[in-house]
Amino acid sequence: MKRFISTIAILLFFANAVFPQAQSDSLIRFSDLKFHSDFEKKSFSNFVKLHKDTFQLLLAIDENMTQEIARKLETTFNRTLNELDQKDIQSKKINKQIKIIYPDIHSRFLKKYNNNEYFPVTIQSGMYNCVSASMLYAMAFDHFKIPYKVMASSNHVYLVANPGDHSIVIETTNPGFEKTIFTGDFKQQYVNNLRTSKLISEDDYKNKSVEEIFEEKFNEVKDADLFNLPGFQYYNKALTKLQNNDREAALSLAQKAYFFYPAQQVKTLLNIALLLQIEKCNFDKVNDIDYLAQFSRFENTDKTAVIGIFTNIINHFLQYTDKESYCDSLYQRLSAKISDKNLKEEICFSFNMQMSYRYQNSDKIEKYVTRALSIKGNYHNAIVLFENYLNRKLYRISNPYALLDSIKRLDEQYHFAGIMPILRDQKSVAYLRIASDLIEQKKPNTSEKYLTEFEKNCTLPITNEIVEFQIANTYRSIAVYYLYKGYKTKAINYVNRGLKYVPNNALLKSAVY
Repeated sequence: MKRFISTIAILLFFANAVFPQAQSDSLIRFSDLKFHSDFEKKSFSNFVKLHKDTFQLLLAIDENMTQEIARKLETTFNRTLNELDQKDIQSKKINKQIKIIYPDIHSRFLKKYNNNEYFPVTIQSGMYNCVSASMLYAMAFDHFKIPYKVMASSNHVYLVANPGDHSIVIETTNPGFEKTIFTGDFKQQYVNNLRTSKLISEDDYKNKSVEEIFEEKFNEVKDADLFNLPGFQYYNKALTKLQNNDREAALSLAQKAYFFYPAQQVKTLLNIALLLQIEKCNFDKVNDIDYLAQFSRFENTDKTAVIGIFTNIINHFLQYTDKESYCDSLYQRLSAKISDKNLKEEICFSFNMQMSYRYQNSDKIEKYVTRALSIKGNYHNAIVLFENYLNRKLYRISNPYALLDSIKRLDEQYHFAGIMPILRDQKSVAYLRIASDLIEQKKPNTSEKYLTEFEKNCTLPITNEIVEFQIANTYRSIAVYYLYKGYKTKAINYVNRGLKYVPNNALLKSAVY
């Protein structure tokens, strides 16, 4: 299946995107998250909605974690805290408590540093990095009600216990985890965007190297908190999956990372993973369209790119005769997940135009083309499609009274300027046909009534050949009727009335001249 966007376009997009840090936004919602196990899903729900089970949430990154294993690991950790409780450390000053807790936790759980480990491994085997070690100390400090701050840069996490004049930095290690993914090209683009966004001064840009500015800004330390901690390890694991080209897993992890820690570098990673997944995805499941909805939420996203990708997806599936309803399902789901009113309208318009082309020879077109026209009432191609449909539909109606009823319904239902001439012409045809039928039934007075309605409705000049023919035929029939009755002057009058609308018409003139 042809890819919907190019890899080059993806790389250009994320290289040029600069996102301000935010502590909460609607980019990733809880409903967007996909869980690798029931344990992870339950842990997320308990932590986010019920504000409990922090320990289990930190274990949930392990795909094989179970409730039984988690209970055992938590019991081991709690046993350590209980033993510290028995030392009556809470009777001591805070900094003394910290100095007791720090080595105890370190000796029991932190055996060997490895920059690519996660909390479950740390608890089970003692392999740790700055994130998993900080998680241990954060929970220990929470237990003993020791105040602390979580400090985070793009590649390091540590704690500051007892913030203030007597604070203690809980430093475990300082890995350079991201060095392998952020190349010189990325750094240059990153600095260019800082300059464009005026996040650095022109003096800094001119007087400092790219490497200097990148190290200062990208690795700038920011305050975080306990809620952010799960995001750090999901972020690290997402990076690993992305480097191993496991795009779907990388995206799922990046979504969770951003949900907990919506920082700039996490947002960049999320954007990369999302675009790579869109490129790879065949969209053969309806919920795959959620990727595009998430992409649309990025504030710097080119809306035309979202519409273009969706258009390509729909065009692909419309090659198959049994995929029309599936296309509708994709559209309905995407539309429901997009909050930007203008983008929602553009997607609605694009989809309905595609479906209008698909059904242009079927009555199904009415639903789609009128939806498109309700958004862009002067869009030429939509008007032409609707004109063709209306002409086919109305010309098939043989009973002129039924034709008038249909025109009335359409006139009340639709108010698109482009279709008014069609309805006017068809109304003219209906009045003329009724007048002609009535004269054949020898009902001249009633025939005149409908002929007068035609003349009130008609706008010169006449450009429709069918209307021209019907005018000539109707006025000729009435003229011939009066001619046979011996009222030549009246017959000539009807011919002249008709010639006002179709000058020099030979058929009409032949009635009396």
